[in-house]
Amino acid sequence: MTKYFHNFTNGIKTVFEGMSISLASMFIAPVTVPYPDVDVSSPESLRKGYSGPLSGVPANYRGILHVEMDICTACGLCQKACPIDCIIIDAVKCDKIKVTGTSGKEAVKTRTSARFDIDIGKCMFCGLCVMPCPTGAIRHTPEFEFNQDNLDDLVKRFVPAEEKVTVLARAEELAAEDKRKKAEKAAAKKAKAAAEAEAKGETADEKAEKPELKAKGETADKKAKEPKKAKLEKIEPKTKESKVESKAEKITGGAA
Repeated sequence: MTKYFHNFTNGIKTVFEGMSISLASMFIAPVTVPYPDVDVSSPESLRKGYSGPLSGVPANYRGILHVEMDICTACGLCQKACPIDCIIIDAVKCDKIKVTGTSGKEAVKTRTSARFDIDIGKCMFCGLCVMPCPTGAIRHTPEFEFNQDNLDDLVKRFVPAEEKVTVLARAEELAAEDKRKKAEKAAAKKAKAAAEAEAKGETADEKAEKPELKAKGETADKKAKEPKKAKLEKIEPKTKESKVESKAEKITGGAA
């Protein structure tokens, strides 16, 4: 029984709370912002033509995306972070330059975009593409209006057709230059290897010739020494015989 009365009084209380809000709105004058005559993109701009209680678009509002192509490094992190693939980037090589991001941090730009499209019709304004950007090139704006007559017009293209032609032409020039440098480097490397191989071949031939020369020298020495030895062998017996004969003559003469 106690529980029944508790639920009954609680129900009456909640009804009065809800009705109090409704009754209060009956005594408050309606406030209308004369949009689009009044700019509601920020509280400051709203105050210029409106004095009511509304505050306009907050500072952290995630509106239509915008990309600063001057500081974009075409890294593709925003494209990878997008959960619904509404960002398409075609990155090509460009001249190496340094860029300063919105936070003041410098980055080296070696690639640029030949195409940077964002399909606003698919975008769910989650902000995941903004967080990984190293230079802060992509960001949400306070803009919330993007009415178009067809779906193709909902795609924001940040690289104009004229700029795309220039970017692609420069990318081809850089690719040809890199190819030429690689070919020159390969040719120089090949020539160096050939020179080293030729030098090694000459050294091997010299090493092979040295034993032959040494063997020829030893043979020549042997040949030169052999006649001397034979000559000495021929001379020595004669010398010994003459010595014996002279001794015998002396003995014979002494005996006589």
